[in-house]
Amino acid sequence: MNEPAINVSAEMRDAPLSGFHIRFAVLIGAILFLDGYDLFNAAYVAPYVRKAWDLGAPQIGMMLSIGLAGLAAGALIQGPLSDRFGRRAITLAAVWLLGLASLCLAFLAHSFAVFCAIRLALGVALGMLSPLAFVYINEWAPSRCANRYATLAFVLPFSLGGICAGLAGLAIAPTWGWQALYLLGGLSLPVALVAHAMLPESVRFLASRARWPEVTAILSRARPERAAAYVGARFESGEEASGKGAFASLLAPRYLKTTVAIWIAGALSLLCIHGLTGWLPSIVLAEGSGVKTAFGYGSLLMTMQIFGGLAGGWLADRFDRVTVVCWGFIGGAASLIALAASLSGPFAMIAVAATGFFIFGAQAVMNNHIAMSYETGLRSTAVGVAVAVNRIGGVAGPMLIGFTQGLPAALWATLGMLAAAQLLAALVLRSPGRDRASSSPSAEPSTV
Repeated sequence: MNEPAINVSAEMRDAPLSGFHIRFAVLIGAILFLDGYDLFNAAYVAPYVRKAWDLGAPQIGMMLSIGLAGLAAGALIQGPLSDRFGRRAITLAAVWLLGLASLCLAFLAHSFAVFCAIRLALGVALGMLSPLAFVYINEWAPSRCANRYATLAFVLPFSLGGICAGLAGLAIAPTWGWQALYLLGGLSLPVALVAHAMLPESVRFLASRARWPEVTAILSRARPERAAAYVGARFESGEEASGKGAFASLLAPRYLKTTVAIWIAGALSLLCIHGLTGWLPSIVLAEGSGVKTAFGYGSLLMTMQIFGGLAGGWLADRFDRVTVVCWGFIGGAASLIALAASLSGPFAMIAVAATGFFIFGAQAVMNNHIAMSYETGLRSTAVGVAVAVNRIGGVAGPMLIGFTQGLPAALWATLGMLAAAQLLAALVLRSPGRDRASSSPSAEPSTV
């Protein structure tokens, strides 16, 4: 009766990387692969539906905007739901919705209006999954390799999903039609069945609800070498309780500076990411390069997301997360200026690769930073709101570049604007009060 309570957060931080963590990462990775695939395949569906239904550019814009609206809505609603009902239940619901919406698009979307309605539902599912994955992965990451584990589990499968969307658009859609792309998205349904059998609940969520038998069972699986110590033990969550996911808590004095910095820096980061991924091929074409070069640079930018994310995770395990993100933003700004100076020259490929490496690498660590800057009871809400707010920058990026492309010296105006956004993001994140933001409130400063 006098034995001290076991700190659940410390048990997870101190856990060695085990088969449990690897199986969990593979399962979440499969979900994120589908998430990335369905997020990026709209770009390859749009030309086909535009021709089939004789759509104008404003209608295509509306179709894409409907998906973004769904993403924002999903990111917002998943937080209160998962903070109340658990990460597992809401993740499973989102995967089921993703698969069902994909099949409905393949078989039932015979008109523009129906397509948009179903695409909205698909966007909601996608918007729910990314924030949940941020939270889930970071809550299970061992401190010895926290950022590497979180980055590898998230960035690699998500990026591969996006790359496969492009390959499917090139190899499958011309023969089988755009509906075949959504048939592939229906693979979410068998993944959902596997997740029902294998996906554990967040142990920190269980601890915050005093569900001790479930905590014992899951910790025993994650740390079998300590299973005997958990039998009949008393536990404590190791985290302070908050307002059970209340939005107002994000702007309370404890978190105000952290929240504002995350919202502004994240929006500026996504402004660059979505602006570049949407416009880089067109910018390269406008500078006189060929189609193969333009699309090759676009693919290179996406591929460097993997390497930048892995490098960022490795560095963040050795240094302060905020420092790594800020230097990534600074490197991104320098790379964008180098790209503007060399786009028509022999070093353009190096500049494109560096741009993708730094910008996406910084964003990967930024994702981990967002997830672990709040305690468990607030985490999903915080991540969901941050994703929704940050997406304002993602929507603004392509629109702003559309404006700068009409200016004199369009290349320098465009890439200079993006470089300025990267530098401003670094300045905001490094602003006074960042020390609280640089570490989890439930962990030591050096951990995720």
